Amino acid sequence: MTNKTAILERNVFLERFVTYREVFSEYYKTMSLIDRGEALTYETYSRLTDNFLLNVKNFVKLCESFIEKHNLQNSRIERSLNNYFINLIESLKCMDLDKNTFDKGYLKTAKCKVIKSENSFVKSIGIDLI
Repeated sequence: MTNKTAILERNVFLERFVTYREVFSEYYKTMSLIDRGEALTYETYSRLTDNFLLNVKNFVKLCESFIEKHNLQNSRIERSLNNYFINLIESLKCMDLDKNTFDKGYLKTAKCKVIKSENSFVKSIGIDLI
């Protein structure tokens, strides 16, 4: 594979990353809407969690494919992506599905961790593919 092709594929992958980043950001906004009672009636924390995890699963598959195609197993990119996914999933702990409650403080802290892991990933992709 030429350098030009690798750079193009990396850029496409980064675009998908940014798209999913926006999707997850919208989920966080929806959590706040549910908390304020401004969400659609059928939108619940439980439903939101299921959809969030489905998107994480889809994005994990896309990332695994990219990692395998470019032989990046055990690389800084893979480690930073794994950390990112852990932080995304951990952020869901701000919701208590049984009590249908939401902890804004926990979400704020969790979002900071997610942002930090996003930045770490973006830095790593420039290092391991060049």
